[in-house]
Amino acid sequence: MVESIHLKEMEDLGLSTTIEGYYVEEDQKSVSIRLPNSMSFWVPKRFIDTQFFRETDLKQEFLIDNWILRKIGLRLDKIKKIDR
Repeated sequence: MVESIHLKEMEDLGLSTTIEGYYVEEDQKSVSIRLPNSMSFWVPKRFIDTQFFRETDLKQEFLIDNWILRKIGLRLDKIKKIDR
């Protein structure tokens, strides 16, 4: 049997980070997210571990796997994280 890891546990283990941002657009496999500092980037949908709304003016939280954030080139220490 496969056990799933709770989203909070993924953050606690340092596997994911919750960031605040805005949905911009998407294609079949990826979502474009804009951070409050106006920086934008594309993330493959399969690495976003939360549901999101497709409203461009709504600030929301995205739980994203850390390794993909690093691969995109984001410095995790420079992103506004959500403290739980």
